[in-house]
Amino acid sequence: MSRQLFHQRPFVRLLAVLATAIALWPSRAAAQATTPADTTMRSLTAVVVSATRASTTLERVPLHATVVSRAEILKSPAQTLDQLLRDIPGMNLPGAPYYTTDPTGQQTKMRGVTNSKVLMLVDGIPVHDPFYSTTQWFKIPLSSIERVEVLRGGSSSLWGNLAVAGVVNIVTRKPIDETAQADISYQSMNTTVASLSKNLAFANGISMRLSGDALRTDGYQTTPDAFLNTVPGKTASSATNQNAQVSLYYTPAGSFTGFLRAGYHRSNEDVGGYQYGANLQKGPDAAAGFTKFLGENARADVRAWGQYVSFDKSNGAGCYLASATNCNTTATNSPLVQYANSHDDNPYRELGASGVLSSVGAVGPLASAQAGVDFRSVGGEDRATTYNRPTTSSVSSATINRTNFGRGTQRFGGLFAQAKVSPVDRFEATVSLRYDYWTNTGGIAQMTKYTNGAAGATSGGSIADSHETSFDPSVSARLDVAKGLSLRGAAYKSFRAPGLNNLYRSFSSTTSITIANALLEPERLKGGEVGADWRTKSLDVGATWFQYNTSGLIASYKIPNAQAAPAAVVAICGATLANCPATVNFNTNGQDAISRGLELSGAWRVAPRLSIDGGYTYTDSHYSSATTGDPIDAQLGAVPKHLETLGTTWRLTSKWNAFVGARHNDAMFLDVNHTIYQPAFTLVNASTSYRATERVEVYGSVNNATDVKYADNGTTSAAGQILGLHRSFSSGLRLRF
Repeated sequence: MSRQLFHQRPFVRLLAVLATAIALWPSRAAAQATTPADTTMRSLTAVVVSATRASTTLERVPLHATVVSRAEILKSPAQTLDQLLRDIPGMNLPGAPYYTTDPTGQQTKMRGVTNSKVLMLVDGIPVHDPFYSTTQWFKIPLSSIERVEVLRGGSSSLWGNLAVAGVVNIVTRKPIDETAQADISYQSMNTTVASLSKNLAFANGISMRLSGDALRTDGYQTTPDAFLNTVPGKTASSATNQNAQVSLYYTPAGSFTGFLRAGYHRSNEDVGGYQYGANLQKGPDAAAGFTKFLGENARADVRAWGQYVSFDKSNGAGCYLASATNCNTTATNSPLVQYANSHDDNPYRELGASGVLSSVGAVGPLASAQAGVDFRSVGGEDRATTYNRPTTSSVSSATINRTNFGRGTQRFGGLFAQAKVSPVDRFEATVSLRYDYWTNTGGIAQMTKYTNGAAGATSGGSIADSHETSFDPSVSARLDVAKGLSLRGAAYKSFRAPGLNNLYRSFSSTTSITIANALLEPERLKGGEVGADWRTKSLDVGATWFQYNTSGLIASYKIPNAQAAPAAVVAICGATLANCPATVNFNTNGQDAISRGLELSGAWRVAPRLSIDGGYTYTDSHYSSATTGDPIDAQLGAVPKHLETLGTTWRLTSKWNAFVGARHNDAMFLDVNHTIYQPAFTLVNASTSYRATERVEVYGSVNNATDVKYADNGTTSAAGQILGLHRSFSSGLRLRF
């Protein structure tokens, strides 16, 4: 661990103490190889995909599903989970790692569907930011993952809120021996990634896993050179992340198993590298659960979890002090002054629980059945302060422009049932139904305008409670046509409820404000897919055609004048909008969209030591109607119509492995108005590993080997482009003891 990393925070020093304790802890287990044996395609298809909430193996899932094994994680050049997932067909994730972008905008997208409409789970428990509904990527280091299940298709009939376009379930590593493992790598941009874990075994079926990890990076400049003059003071986006976790498992020989997990997480992302631009998230979380087998063919699974997040957010900025009354972005020969143009104090919490009863024994044509209940409560607040530009070289001269306060609580309850029917061995149909009810309570939205440093009257106030419901059915089927050849199809409904960010948080700058809308309705999807799979001993090929129709997409639009302002806007801005900046935006369910396409994937074991895998996606995604002024029938921004991936894995010797992968992104526009053009580009990544002994493995990789400069994020302005990861090299050491 580097000296600079060690001195970052006391939390990292705690990680070092944990490392010492683990190193001195006696181990009774023999050392094992650090790299698992390659998972064959045949054994991988037998993996149970728990994202289905049923005992369904991968080869029997009626939706397009992918399982990323531990071996595939280890060979990938990716340093973070979001970069690992972006090459899976159907996933739409940017080339800039999550830690280089604003945490409030880190969305997980699939099949061209906008906003956060993919439910992210860790061992069946949501890993979403309770306030913003975004993915908490910093909580999921690759070192903690055993496998990743990617289930495409609307899954609200099983999981409820957020499972609109699909579900990603991360299955974590469990203690299977008493070994310890340490992994440290160093990458370009002064990036260090370190992890440490120890497995412990006790009497009576009790085991424990202690783990910790840290990431530190100086980052890179994410703004293209042509636009750096419009963002004074912006430098590389750096970050530090730390996680520590203790997991306790009870697995006796009897009919009861249980677990208890507690962790503490800290992430500080300095987006843009501004002097006053940190995004600090920290807090504990915990989860517990048990499985009780009820005879030979039935069981009960119960889970409970909670988390608390303290989010201290500053949006950094800079200006050139041209005179005592004029600090702007154009007087480049004047002194640079850095400041925060806004600051948010944002604490929030989450509590949840679920229970599922399953019967897996066949009763006539009924192969299995599940019934369950889910509960989730999220609550939080945001205290936001917007600042004027400084008037002197001192940051203290950046006086307050306005403050906004938003608060609310959401409570979700859902009931679901699922049944698998197999009248003949070659055919299986699945029907699932779910009813969700949720409430929005305790809402407050307020604003105070400041003039010459003095606070004026506070506008806004309490918001009436509300509730919503959703009924989401799904039906799917799978037919084995011949040996190794199967057909599948599904139709489904799903939804995403507006989050606390959409309902209660108004945010602003000195020139614009976006007003929250507590009357927003859920976004809804109706869709379906058909596909085919062909599997042999050495070949695995799949094809899927899908279509999604989404309605009521949440977006903001500009209020043209005071007469057209909705009541929620008037409550904050006043009857003439005089309390607000010149540009006033408002959240609304103002868009409908269609997304359809084709997904092809294949893996071919050419020889015992050589395999090739690849994928192709065609995605046509556009608005079918819009009241927000956005064009219809135009491909959505940052959604390429054509995307291809190709990878080769070669085991050169029994100890030496190599991987080379390529990703070709078709030309596209980054905005829906088709004004910001990104030419086609191809990325090449490679990695290699060598197991020197049963306990020691060394590895290295290169990302973006040809150093392509590209942006693949959605944006509305050319200056808002975010460059993908530059060429970067990494080397690492993995120890098992």
